[in-house]
Amino acid sequence: MCQLNQQVREQPDAPSLALIKPARLEDLEVVPHPGWSSSDQQKIDAYVNQFDLLNDRKRTPLEAPRFKATYRYRCHDSRCRGHQQGVLDWELVTFQRRLRHHTDNDLRRAIIDKFLHELCAPTRDTAFYVGNQAKRVTAFSILGVYWPPKS
Repeated sequence: MCQLNQQVREQPDAPSLALIKPARLEDLEVVPHPGWSSSDQQKIDAYVNQFDLLNDRKRTPLEAPRFKATYRYRCHDSRCRGHQQGVLDWELVTFQRRLRHHTDNDLRRAIIDKFLHELCAPTRDTAFYVGNQAKRVTAFSILGVYWPPKS
């Protein structure tokens, strides 16, 4: 991840997607989601109100999840001081939606159990799909977790 960050700072055509294997996972922080920004809400509203020639069903606005999550880890660079990256994985949102009747404390615990203790278990060969955005090329987010069993 440190090398990828350096490449992005130095080269305009550096990769914007990568698979990163953490050397040491430190934590998964789970905090309340602040809700959509006004800019996000405008995009959601535009989608819901967009006319569709092929379908006359009413579109449902995207609901903000109750929690957002951030992984803290160190990569394999010997000079790494650590990375803190937000999770934009649809599985995190779907997982929360499936457990929508849980209390906040129970849901938070379930997220940590799933995304830290199961997906990042010592028996797994965990890696993160990371990507950046055109507007913020130096800010990478975790787009998904790859977690096959260790062989």
